[in-house]
Amino acid sequence: MNIHHSKLFAAALCAAPVFAQGQDLLVTFRFPEQTLSGSGGTVLQTLQPNEIVHLDRNQPCPGASAEKFSPRTCFHTMAGDENGDGQYWNPAIFGTIDALATPIGGTPISSGVNARSVFWSPSVAMGTTISGLPLRPGDVGRIVNTPSDGQVEYFMRQEQFDQALGLPITTAIDIDAITFQPGLGVYFSLDTDIIAFTACGPTLIRDGDVVCVPDWAITWTSDFRVASVLPNSAVVVINEAQMDNFVLAANVTDKFGVCLTNTVDLEGLEIDWQGTMSTVVPCPGAVVQVPDFIFSTETMTGASLLTTNGGGTIYQGLCGPAGRACGTGPTWGPQLGIQPASTSQGANSFVTGIASAATCRYVLEPTQHQLNYGGAGGPGTTIAVGSPWLWNFAYIELVPPTVPGSITVAPFLSAFCFPDWYFPSMTFWAPVPAPGGFGTFATPAIPPLWSGKLLFQSFAFGGSGIELSTPTVIDVN
Repeated sequence: MNIHHSKLFAAALCAAPVFAQGQDLLVTFRFPEQTLSGSGGTVLQTLQPNEIVHLDRNQPCPGASAEKFSPRTCFHTMAGDENGDGQYWNPAIFGTIDALATPIGGTPISSGVNARSVFWSPSVAMGTTISGLPLRPGDVGRIVNTPSDGQVEYFMRQEQFDQALGLPITTAIDIDAITFQPGLGVYFSLDTDIIAFTACGPTLIRDGDVVCVPDWAITWTSDFRVASVLPNSAVVVINEAQMDNFVLAANVTDKFGVCLTNTVDLEGLEIDWQGTMSTVVPCPGAVVQVPDFIFSTETMTGASLLTTNGGGTIYQGLCGPAGRACGTGPTWGPQLGIQPASTSQGANSFVTGIASAATCRYVLEPTQHQLNYGGAGGPGTTIAVGSPWLWNFAYIELVPPTVPGSITVAPFLSAFCFPDWYFPSMTFWAPVPAPGGFGTFATPAIPPLWSGKLLFQSFAFGGSGIELSTPTVIDVN
């Protein structure tokens, strides 16, 4: 495999029609973790493996805290009763989020990266009761409200991955990592080994390989999603042995302080825009441009991040290195904004998804997602607010048992945060102060013999003028 290097920024600007991704990171973790900040003592401090997290910078450095960007309850509201069990609440929705990718700027959904616009791949398929279309481990997609709420919109479908790999289009695969750039292509990794029929002929694709569908093999939609791919066009651009060498060279420890030497399974992938560009020739006649990558692997417990830049180094992100060097102790977790498991052991998680983005984090999550009163009535619960603004104004709405309706108001309103307003029957509920970025408010007491679904959303004055929070729904049974 022949490789020639050049500076990535110069090559990317020439090759790519759009350059829109920022310097902040969205990530997902393999296991439940706790935020470094404690999130004001609210329910927002517990990060689930099926939630998307934003790394909030602490100013001045050092340090950052991993805070909820898209809580499970936001996914539940967007998806509605996706599994047809009569409840919005599905704590195991998606299983875990295996891969993340942020859109190229100027999507029709909104003007920024938000819970509607980011793409992900689940480890467990979402139900199709509302969407009618699957979101499977072999898909990368998102939930939109066009033409109606709860719909799946794909960045790239399982059938397209199969086609590029030369596999029957019914082959079940699991996308473990993904990143892309028009002008370069789509780069991804699979969860399990498989024999594929690539541009280089029959190929054993390993779960530690980086595979590329080159730009010349892709037809893009107007908003830079994959419309179609050429058959048998994928190629391995970095194999597992090479990824092992990057891990070894990076000289990073795991949660126990053990120096890592291999990959096992590639878990997260994002383009390192500070790196270099390589021209890779995986086989005669195949020429592919390959950037340096920020990446994570199954072995990287303690939640470290590495980069292929420089032959394999610890990624220097946010306010310092995203991992501990060999001989200096365990990789704890605070470098990625989460708490260690104990005083002697780092966080249990490795990072399962990485995406660079400029974002606005404004979220709601209830303490109890379901209220069960058996017809007797009773008190409500509390809802936590994570907001950049001191004053927030919560609204309440009674919504259908299937999926709530919303209208897109961005970029005219909420250009930076959640782009959709749940309308038309919302009524004002309560002002909510969020000193230090977090606050709580009480829901109404539940009348006797009442059941239904309560939706809450908040707004604040800031950013574009009026910004909206992610929505949340409570099932009352």
